[in-house]
Amino acid sequence: MDDPHRIRFGGFVLNRVRGCLEDRTGCERFLRPKSYRALEVLCERRGRLVSKDDLVREVWPDVFVSDDSLAHCVADIRRVLGPDGAKLLRTVPRRGYMLLDSEPNLASLVQRTSKLRMVRAGGLAAGLLLVAGSLWWATPRIAIEAAPDVTVSTMQQAESLLEARDWRRREDNERARRLLEQVVAEDPENPRALASLGLTYWLEVQHLAWGGGRREMERALELVERSLALGGSDRSHRLLAEMRLLAPFRELRSPVDALASARAAAAIDPGDADNMAVLAQALALTGRSKDAVGMIEQALRMSPSPPDWYRQVAGLSYLLAGEPARAAEKLGPLYGAGTFANARWWPGWLFAASLAHAGRIDEAAGVVKAAQGRRPEYSVSAVAQSFDGFADETGLALVLDGLRLAGMPG
Repeated sequence: MDDPHRIRFGGFVLNRVRGCLEDRTGCERFLRPKSYRALEVLCERRGRLVSKDDLVREVWPDVFVSDDSLAHCVADIRRVLGPDGAKLLRTVPRRGYMLLDSEPNLASLVQRTSKLRMVRAGGLAAGLLLVAGSLWWATPRIAIEAAPDVTVSTMQQAESLLEARDWRRREDNERARRLLEQVVAEDPENPRALASLGLTYWLEVQHLAWGGGRREMERALELVERSLALGGSDRSHRLLAEMRLLAPFRELRSPVDALASARAAAAIDPGDADNMAVLAQALALTGRSKDAVGMIEQALRMSPSPPDWYRQVAGLSYLLAGEPARAAEKLGPLYGAGTFANARWWPGWLFAASLAHAGRIDEAAGVVKAAQGRRPEYSVSAVAQSFDGFADETGLALVLDGLRLAGMPG
């Protein structure tokens, strides 16, 4: 007999007596009050579609709120569910949400809901769907999130422009944003387009020369969290991890959320080297450098031509794990005339610290000297302020001690 006070689903228990969510080990997963209430409503109706209007009425009775408030709650729920979030809490575009448990018959409801919605379109479309019915059953997620061919083509153009993430290509970023805004205007619940649009704002913030500030940072977070609320992929988790880890505004950073999102991305697709690299970065910056080394080495093995930021994460991980010589080996190829002239200051400071801790003091001093006139930081304490996202105080102290060894004051 079901216990109304303890609702079980997918290895979790909603403990209504204590008012909390517990995982399979009995540990509590923190949820904000409104997110808890939204999950409670979904649990009460698990296996059934719950409309957005119904959820809003239950969670915010007699109060007017925007769809964004509900999207934040759904994103919060998926965050605490971790890698299971996208599978257990499904989005049915333009209709609502459905919470599943581990029973196969409930999972099939999502497929049937999506299939019925499209069959009702009638005519030729219905006939085509019947011919392709086996594909719906085999890949329900693709069925729910499928986009028109024109949208796919526009998405591909935009994402090819974003791929490089190069600070010199601001025009590409702006073109990609215009394309993605078209997609979102036509399909406001497209999780992939929302995540990519969020990336365009995140790049504005990351590349200081582009002038992005708090408004762009908040917009980036809003779009990626909406993507996750709509069932976004491992890429959406990866982007959120990056943002929550490295946001230049302290109140928008959350190392705990960043690590949870990075773990979720890696669990959803462990075959994606980017997921492994972002998880390594999150581990390194939150005091888990030994684990970070194993993760970034795995990412490097998976990628025959790794991007420069993999080497930066590797250098950071080796340095914090007590292997400065290996750190210098990874960071050395990244160092050059432009290191302190644009957004690439992290590898410069890390390289100097690695050289110093490896006993190569003169070379380290040369790197520090090269920063003069190119960076606004003239003391160790000023450099400390530039390391956004360094949540591990011990690790940060190690880097700063290396700069002191290299002759930097303060």
